[in-house]
Amino acid sequence: MNKTLITLFCCCCFLAASAQSKKSLLRNLEKNAPDSFLVRFKTTKGNFDVKVYKDWSPIGATRFYQLVKAHYYTNMYVFRSTEKYAQFGIQNDTALNRFMDKKTIKDELATHSNQRGIMAFATGGIDNRTVHIFINKIDNRRLDTMAHSKGFPPFGRVVKGMEVVDQFYGAYKDTITFKYQDAVMKYGNKYLEEHFPGLDKIKKARIKH
Repeated sequence: MNKTLITLFCCCCFLAASAQSKKSLLRNLEKNAPDSFLVRFKTTKGNFDVKVYKDWSPIGATRFYQLVKAHYYTNMYVFRSTEKYAQFGIQNDTALNRFMDKKTIKDELATHSNQRGIMAFATGGIDNRTVHIFINKIDNRRLDTMAHSKGFPPFGRVVKGMEVVDQFYGAYKDTITFKYQDAVMKYGNKYLEEHFPGLDKIKKARIKH
């Protein structure tokens, strides 16, 4: 098989996989979340478990449930790790990143506080939450009312393995978040591996029960 055919074959496989992933996402985005559920994250530093409470943030908890059911948090880097936060949510798939960037959800009032171990969606504006998740490493209660007077509403808490979150590679601090996030959205894992080696990875996230 010559180089041209190999390239065409790889492109076709990528497009097929991407289309299949979109179908899976669309199918799962219709699902309703239970009142509470437990999610196991497997990472390069070990495992941690998050308990999600729908009454904390009905819209946020439901979106998270849908994404986990669609296996969205698979093979992605923790691109932000500081003394305050750990953040992830960028897929190794340009088409999926663009697709989900348009699937925003409405804002909600924060009914629980952003203390250590609490998980919430990141946001870049009004009604702008999509797929990016952060975990508070310290007490960040200022986030409760920081964004558009509604804050960053928590939807879950790390109930096991917070020491794993604390160990995520953090040499790059906020650099990727504020300077290179668009490039990561476009080029995926390859860009991070080339320019920011050493980052830890979310291998997969699955609902335990």
